Amino acid sequence: MMVQVETPATAYTSSNLRKHTNPNPLQRWLLERFHRTAATLCAQSNATSILDAGCGEGIALHRVLALSGTATPMPTLVGLDNSLGALKIARTLQTRQSFTSGDLLNLPFPDKRFDLVVSMEVLEHLENPHLGLQELCRVSRRWLLLSVPNEPFFRGANFLRAKNVRAWGNDPGHVNHWSSQAFLRFVSTQCRVHTWRTSFPWTLALCNTA
Repeated sequence: MMVQVETPATAYTSSNLRKHTNPNPLQRWLLERFHRTAATLCAQSNATSILDAGCGEGIALHRVLALSGTATPMPTLVGLDNSLGALKIARTLQTRQSFTSGDLLNLPFPDKRFDLVVSMEVLEHLENPHLGLQELCRVSRRWLLLSVPNEPFFRGANFLRAKNVRAWGNDPGHVNHWSSQAFLRFVSTQCRVHTWRTSFPWTLALCNTA
């Protein structure tokens, strides 16, 4: 499914928004496959309250929940991001969800606030991913759903399609580069990996924080 966002040419845009509105059929297929994989993991949590930490424009979680068959009533959803531009679009697109500005390294929520904390395509951007993971675990009552690029496949795919060639396919802002096994080892330092999947070129992990 391709997301349609009507915005002026001069409006705020981000790499995340461009990714989810790209008409390239292969990219759309890969994203839909990723969202379906995330939906399968998300459905296992049976969460009634969800935090989307690093939500961007809110597009990814919205699609994941639509695919997961989440029953009525819908979970209480909170999205957090440090980009005011992204949050402005998120509030327009996802009117049933609440959004707040904040720092993932210092989340403005009490301990064990949410049944499920989701953070997709975020940890690879953090200079201190250990602190980021610690905060995500802190506000989770039980479940944590994470995804990161699966290296070196993510960079290889970029390079082969002539994206970020001078950086050997590495996206600007990616400061952490994990293979699937390396990421699982990293996550296991602070929580238990319940199950994990790959969806080329990403790694996804559903973790238990209880």
